[in-house]
Amino acid sequence: MQEKRGSAYLRQIDHYVGAVILLALNLVLSIKRTFWATKSKKKPDHGAVLLVCFGAIGDLIVLTTAARQQLAGRSVYLACSKLNYPCAKLYADVYADIAVLDVRNLLAVHRACERFGISQIMDSTQWANIGPIQVGLASLLGKTLFTSGFQTQSALRNRVYDQVIPHARDLHEVANFINLMAGAQCITGNAHLPAYLPALYQASKKTLNRVHPKTDKVLLHLWPSGNRAYLKAWPEAYWLELAQFLSSQGYEIYLSGAPSDQTRTEHFCEQARLAGINHIHSIAGKYDLGALKQFMQEQIEWAVSVNTGILHLLVDAGVPVIGLHGGVNPQRWGPLGSESISLLPQSGKSAYLHYGFEYPKNDTDAYSLDKLTVQQVIEATAVLKTL
Repeated sequence: MQEKRGSAYLRQIDHYVGAVILLALNLVLSIKRTFWATKSKKKPDHGAVLLVCFGAIGDLIVLTTAARQQLAGRSVYLACSKLNYPCAKLYADVYADIAVLDVRNLLAVHRACERFGISQIMDSTQWANIGPIQVGLASLLGKTLFTSGFQTQSALRNRVYDQVIPHARDLHEVANFINLMAGAQCITGNAHLPAYLPALYQASKKTLNRVHPKTDKVLLHLWPSGNRAYLKAWPEAYWLELAQFLSSQGYEIYLSGAPSDQTRTEHFCEQARLAGINHIHSIAGKYDLGALKQFMQEQIEWAVSVNTGILHLLVDAGVPVIGLHGGVNPQRWGPLGSESISLLPQSGKSAYLHYGFEYPKNDTDAYSLDKLTVQQVIEATAVLKTL
């Protein structure tokens, strides 16, 4: 029910139908815990762990960042949607195996647990009911499974799990994921992140994922995705002005995007060439995620991106990046690490999203990225190169 994150219709189904299913599931789980439980469950400190991720690519990348640090030494398996599988395959160093789930099959998590011999499930689902439904059914049908998930305002969700960890609105999502994996609120503020993610915050440029190449090649990612994606877009006229500045500085410019972005990316390149920008190239749809990440690591000196999955992939590839945020709160979903800069509009309504879909109904009230100026980005590029 999160397979198409931009669908308000599917969110309504998840909310109302999911609540009815959770109510019934809670009743049956309560009976099982009362009459069949021989002893109280304890969180295992060993055994195989299944991470459930029904979110978008950005969620998966940030979740993996947390797992790489917090679950080191344990056998970690991933359950994700078909849409996220191409991204999940990039992390064979983290996940022992991956189960691709059909979110419509309510027994999918249970079957993944049987397949991998799972002793603990950690559900990263932040708001949707499909996560706790599938995890609850796995708990009901399993004998010794320990389940954990986020504590939200929904009591029906919370009661499904053996352990709940508060999902904080004032923490970056990587901190929420780390707390979930730790089984405690060990991070209470974003200022604690460098201690938990030293590879991103404390390492020198020579000890990160790569040695930064001096290629004079920059990557621009213009196209957001997800629910009401156009509200996360920076005006194309601003991108063109930024490209003119970068070209005047001698940079070669690459534009990334999905296969569905190819036509509009090529059109932007044509407009740029008419404006005298010759060294600009579209790579939209030309690479799969693995090849794109390798291209970033080997060729791209730094990047500018709207807030979308590619923003987090750039961080994971070790590329210094400037993130452009409107309604998205960078304190919740911004790029991680000491070599990233997050920018917000100078005026208007901004940084108000918690889960990612809580936009005002009126687009005029919801949109403010036109108040984030090209000059802000140009000034940030100068700072980025000193980090």
